[in-house]
Amino acid sequence: MIIRSLILVLLLIVPRSASAFDEDEVYCKPCESTGMQVCKEHKRDECLLEDGLVYCTEFDECAVCSGTGWVDCVKCESQAGANELARRISDRARRAERHAWIHEGMGRKLRFAETEHFRLVWELDSLKVNKKRLNGHHLMHLYADRLEQLWKDYADLTGATSRNFKEKSLVLVWWLPNDQKKSSRTFCTNESTSGAKLLGATPRFSICGNKQFARNDEALYRTVVHNVTHLLMSHHTPSFWIGNVKGGWADAGLAHWFEDKYSGRCTNYCYQEQNSQVDFKGGKYKPAIRKMVATDKVPTAAVVFKKNTDTLTPAEHAVSFSYVDYLVTLDGKKFASVVRMLKQRKPTRDALKEIYELNIIEFEARWKAWVLETYPKR
Repeated sequence: MIIRSLILVLLLIVPRSASAFDEDEVYCKPCESTGMQVCKEHKRDECLLEDGLVYCTEFDECAVCSGTGWVDCVKCESQAGANELARRISDRARRAERHAWIHEGMGRKLRFAETEHFRLVWELDSLKVNKKRLNGHHLMHLYADRLEQLWKDYADLTGATSRNFKEKSLVLVWWLPNDQKKSSRTFCTNESTSGAKLLGATPRFSICGNKQFARNDEALYRTVVHNVTHLLMSHHTPSFWIGNVKGGWADAGLAHWFEDKYSGRCTNYCYQEQNSQVDFKGGKYKPAIRKMVATDKVPTAAVVFKKNTDTLTPAEHAVSFSYVDYLVTLDGKKFASVVRMLKQRKPTRDALKEIYELNIIEFEARWKAWVLETYPKR
């Protein structure tokens, strides 16, 4: 009886194999019983990308899949699959209507994607990434994934949630300078052939991504990371840009911090975006800052803390990065609280005293010691 009881228990707790179906269950191999297959009008790998986005316009003109990249499985009759396809088609129609103003703003249909936290226009048709040339559709999905990773890292660092952002950031990447000029004028109210931003309550960034302004994928990615960090920081409730109220060190510093996190270099300076020749020590900030601290040639915190983003010198940009690096190492969520106080137009010295319990002299002394201890010499 004991043996029979053990056998019964084992039969109950051991799961069936994937092929062990009840008599009335039929496993459909072509669609893996999802009721959906990729649309044969398109390449399989491109159809598979579609599950990674909320909305994508790549297949909009396809009458077979209604733009979804997927069709009903021809081998089985799955009501669940049919329902899911119907839901996707209906959802696409709603989103197409909601974003029509973006296409209308440029006077033509654009390559467009929507993710959980971003809206992305991608008008680059080809770019080499890690020695492999990708087409425009693959690139758009790649950058959509990169943007979502940036949002996640920003949220993890600051403690932000989706509720802290009332609107999805709009990022527009162009190949032609004339498209960039029109886009920056239309969406950012500031005409520029290279890059332009709209900060605060309406977060938008438009950039020309051809080789004149971004030599390669690494440079373009770094520029997008830097500027989208500005968007996130300024739109994070309460929506307000601190870069022109003596909060330039935090505004520029965090943007550089994410540049360094992803690529190990900082090459973007927002005070003169059209000048792509601006450089400080090849973008390798940490060894340069260590040397400045060691030789007592570093700008003082009292000076840096009173500057706007567009008045920071290249050396002060580097120092701002390091201030942020130090503060987020202590506590990233406390740094977010400092930014919140700066948005209330509180001086940096007061924010540091209240949040980190440090006056400027204590902060600078501890920061310098930390730099000498942790930053590499070369």
